[in-house]
Amino acid sequence: MASSLQFIVAAGVGFFLVMVLLTAVCAIRKNNRGGLPITSRTPAPTELPSTFDLSSLEPVSMPELLKATRNFSPDLIIGDGSFGLVYKARLPRGLTVAVKKLSLDAFQGFREFQAEMETLSKLRHPNIVTILGYCATGSERVLIYEYIEKGSLDQWLLDTTSEAARSRVPLSWETRGATMATAMGDVYSFGILMLEISTGIRPDLPFKMEEEEGDGKEVRLVEWAKKKVDQDRHMEILDANISREGLKEPAVVEFLRIAILCTSDSSKDRPPMKEVVELLNRISA
Repeated sequence: MASSLQFIVAAGVGFFLVMVLLTAVCAIRKNNRGGLPITSRTPAPTELPSTFDLSSLEPVSMPELLKATRNFSPDLIIGDGSFGLVYKARLPRGLTVAVKKLSLDAFQGFREFQAEMETLSKLRHPNIVTILGYCATGSERVLIYEYIEKGSLDQWLLDTTSEAARSRVPLSWETRGATMATAMGDVYSFGILMLEISTGIRPDLPFKMEEEEGDGKEVRLVEWAKKKVDQDRHMEILDANISREGLKEPAVVEFLRIAILCTSDSSKDRPPMKEVVELLNRISA
């Protein structure tokens, strides 16, 4: 098996492990790392239930966050998601962090927010960014994470120096904007990742199909990839950066078949993640 395809499979399986942990977080939402070097702290809100253990997290004041993010300046935005924007911030003593300012409708209430923080504070995994602190003032809810200097998976997969990459166009995935995560929704997202890794194409930006394929209409990655696979043009859609030396076409065909299966329009047609992992392991065997 070519090393390039093995890398694709390994990256995909590794991301699946992260997805499982994040799904677990969302599933239980309704039911120390050393202290941050913060010069001023505000006590946790008086409505904080005594049943929650947030001893590993630091409460941070809103004035402190406003200063660190320059009043949540758009220039400091480093990411966005269905639950809010993420800013790069510099706290006192020079600590750089990622500050996620949650949308007002991200949580139903304070208790739900506290339950989320307690769950996140217990997660420890090399592929999961560690939560360090929080702010809960009035209706504002903010989470503070460690800042990853080397960037995100998105930045490594794609050319982030291009205008399209910097635009942060909202993702068009099925789970984008959903208030609750589902197992089959995660399967769809995983299929998107597989297509993104293998093609080098952003899943959120439209591009025109060839005239003979679809009258030159604008489509997104999934529709385009499905059309190519239906035409048995698997090798054509591979990223040019993937070495063809020693690359076995049957392995490529199977990899893309799994990706297309995961991105089926109906959740009933998607395989469970356990089966997806088994199929990928067969390719890399």
